[in-house]
Amino acid sequence: MNVKSIIESILYISGNDGVDVSDIKKVVNLPTEEIRQLIKSMKQHYEQNPDSGFVIKIYGSHFYLLTKPENKEFIGKLIDVRLKNPLTPAVMETLAIIAYNNPCTGVKVDEIRGTSSENALKRLENLDLVKNTGRASTPGRPYIYEITQKFFNLFGIKSLSELPKINQDSKNIEDLDFFNANRFDEEK
Repeated sequence: MNVKSIIESILYISGNDGVDVSDIKKVVNLPTEEIRQLIKSMKQHYEQNPDSGFVIKIYGSHFYLLTKPENKEFIGKLIDVRLKNPLTPAVMETLAIIAYNNPCTGVKVDEIRGTSSENALKRLENLDLVKNTGRASTPGRPYIYEITQKFFNLFGIKSLSELPKINQDSKNIEDLDFFNANRFDEEK
């Protein structure tokens, strides 16, 4: 049994969802630390091998097999993907509020934004960037929202502590560079 080959295959088929060590452990039945060491070795191999077109990255608790950023231009020539940014300013503002106040009620989002965020919240749920985790025990029992694993992947961060710092007294987040994390930079 070639464990590295199996892990590589698991990373490949996991695609945009990535894979957690606990899921790999179910397949290869090795101790968690041994799996982490194997992935670290594979990561170094990809980084040091100029003939490889892949890198392994960690976002949140998940591992991802990604194409090397220097190949983006060439991949784009083959795959004509024209993605419209689904994060309008209102959606982005709502996402930032939830991320910085995670978990956060819809009522709090509305209070900070000064307007209804119902459509933005639905859009974020449809994009799987936030999830409704139930209702608060406060009057009116508003919905509670939390960010998802997909959020970590999109912004290239491992935890919420890596978000750009903002003035906690300010309700204006328009100048915040929420995309300052570059998912292809050296691992943090």
